[in-house]
Parts: sequence; structure tokens; C-alpha cells
Amino acid sequence: MVGRIAVLGAGGMGSAFAAFLARAGADVVLVGRGGAHVRAVAERGLLVAPPGEDAWRVDVPVAVTAADLPHGSVDVLVVLTKTYDSAAAVAGAAPALSPAGVAVSLQNGLGNDAVLAGAVGGRRALVGVTTVGATVQSPGAISITGSTAARRSLTHVGATGQARAEDRADDVVAALEAAGLPALHARPVDVAVWEKLALAVMSPVSSVLRATVATVWRHPEGRALVERMFDEVVAVGRAQGVDLDRDAAWAHAARVFDGTGEHHTSMCSDVMAGRRTELSAMAGAVAGLAVRDGVPVPVHTTVLAMLHVMGA
Repeated sequence: MVGRIAVLGAGGMGSAFAAFLARAGADVVLVGRGGAHVRAVAERGLLVAPPGEDAWRVDVPVAVTAADLPHGSVDVLVVLTKTYDSAAAVAGAAPALSPAGVAVSLQNGLGNDAVLAGAVGGRRALVGVTTVGATVQSPGAISITGSTAARRSLTHVGATGQARAEDRADDVVAALEAAGLPALHARPVDVAVWEKLALAVMSPVSSVLRATVATVWRHPEGRALVERMFDEVVAVGRAQGVDLDRDAAWAHAARVFDGTGEHHTSMCSDVMAGRRTELSAMAGAVAGLAVRDGVPVPVHTTVLAMLHVMGA
């Protein structure tokens, strides 16, 4: 059993997790950094729009900043900020975590275990990955992907690297499951992290094209480009000692892409809006490891070069 759950990061993903948890009756608070979206949620609740279905609204308690959370009041801190903000954000929220509490990063990329361990200690930290998809459409309103609405998304939680709170993973999984967010306790979670890195190659490809997932996926050339970049991640992961089941991982990725629909990845949305991206923690981190270990990644090299030219 878990008590209060704080979702750190009031973007599309954090808002979606908070909305599902609140709708299921969990004691949840969405923690933002001020701004119009957080104010709108506080004033009139959060509107969630699934594709092809009626939107629903749910009241979600809000903390404008992490400093508004009472010390020691949070049992589970779900971290869904952008990776480049996570060190400062988690450090600011750490005092709110109870002595027996646990912080869980569901962020993209590599290195999240070290960030959490540095802020709350490795024995109070877990990492995970998720295929939940959501985007802020306007202040107080988000859209979610078809697979998320149909409860076909999947969140993996577990211990790896410096995040070692293995005994709390089942509690976190149970809370997400009860909220209609399918979840698994992954042992080891490293495989799931690298599978998500492979899945996430859709982000830089779609960002270069400034296209939705559905647009990229329905074109044979787009699908082939994603698959080649996917295979490069598998090769780099294996060089790191993470032996991915390539065919199973690709089948899972295909199901996710099939179910995502006309949805821009968060990276693509950031590129189109001229915002900072998480490229360095995702494809950039994979490319860096590839250079170190002598693994050829020509598609990564080309796509990253194009994104850098675009200012990403």
C-alpha cells in the first residue's frame, strides 16, 4: 500500500499520470513550476481528451512548486520532468519524501538512477520507463494517445544501477495498476530501459520530419528509417551488456507505433516550438556510448547532425 503520491512535472506525461491516479481515488498531487497550465488545473480540474472519444475532466490537487509540499508528506514521488531539469527538480522535492518513501523516475534516457540516488539515496530510488503518451493542448487540457486511453500502455518499474529500492517496486506497480495504468515490476529493469531507448528513436526521426508518429509509421521509408535506428540502439545496448530480444522488442515497438496515432512525440513538439529537447539523454547518449565502444551508428549520426543544424 502507498499513501500520498506526488507527480513531479506538470507537462503532458505528469498530468496524465496524475489524472488517472486522481480518477481512481488515489491521494495524489501534481507538482509544477507555476504557469498557466498549473493554475488552470487548480481552478477547474484537468481535461483529458482521448482520440475519438469524449473528453473527461477530473479534479487534481496541485502544488504550484515542490516547496509547497509539507516535509515528509509524500510516500511515492513519481518524477516526470524533462531530464535536463530533473537534478534541480528532484533536489527541491526531496524534503517532501517521507523517511520510508521512494522516488521513481519514469523519464526518458540514461542516467536517471544516478540523479535520484544523489538526491534521495539509492535505497529510496527506483527507475522505470513508460509508453503512456500525452501532450498539453492548452492550459488545463491534455490529449492522450489511443493506446493510453485503451489501457494498452505499459510502465516498467525496478531497480538498476544506483537506484536500489527493489522492495518498493511492487507497491508502485500496484498503485499504477489500480489507476488503469498497466505496470510491471521488471527484474532487471535495464532491459526495459534499453527497449524504451530503442522505442524512442521515433522521437528524433519524427522531429526531423516534424511529423506525427502515424505519418512516419505509415510510410515504408519512414518505417525503414525507424527500424534501422532501432537496430543501432540494440547493438549499442548489447555492447553495454544488455542483451535485448531484438524481435520481441521490435514487435512491441510496432504495436506502440500502431496505437499512437496522429500524435506528435514530446521531442517533436519541443523542436517545432523551439524549446530545449531531451536529445542528449536519449539518442545523443546512445551515440556517445557507440563512439566509446566502437559500434557503428550511421543513422544516429545523420539524424543527430540534422537535429543539431535545426538547433535541437
